[in-house]
Amino acid sequence: MNKKHRTALARGRRGATVVEMAIVAPVFFLFAFALIEFSRIALVKQALTDAARAGCRKAVLATTLDQQDVETTVRSHLQNVLSNANAQQCQVTISNVDFRVVPRGTEITTAIEVNCSDVSWIAPRYGDNMMIRAEATMKRE
Repeated sequence: MNKKHRTALARGRRGATVVEMAIVAPVFFLFAFALIEFSRIALVKQALTDAARAGCRKAVLATTLDQQDVETTVRSHLQNVLSNANAQQCQVTISNVDFRVVPRGTEITTAIEVNCSDVSWIAPRYGDNMMIRAEATMKRE
């Protein structure tokens, strides 16, 4: 091949590279951002599980007489991972809320749920109908 022919080939190949990049780049970035978002959802799910466990542990103690103590424990655990605004948007539900009359050995369940769009970083309006939920159940001491 002569030099003129190689230069023309290289110019044509440069155009093909641009077209390939235009096709591949959006798909690559879609996968990259989806990976980040699903990892964030897994992180929030684990934070909710840990907070539910901590809240349930507080609820089953014989010294706990108030539902507000349990909810404060849950929210303080959530604030370590989530921002304050997101931690306040979580809904905390505690079964057997009258701790003064709950007999020993009774199961108490602490459940936490948050709307997926409230904790999303990339697409805040995407998961409006999806809830992330975690719960823990323990027996009263």
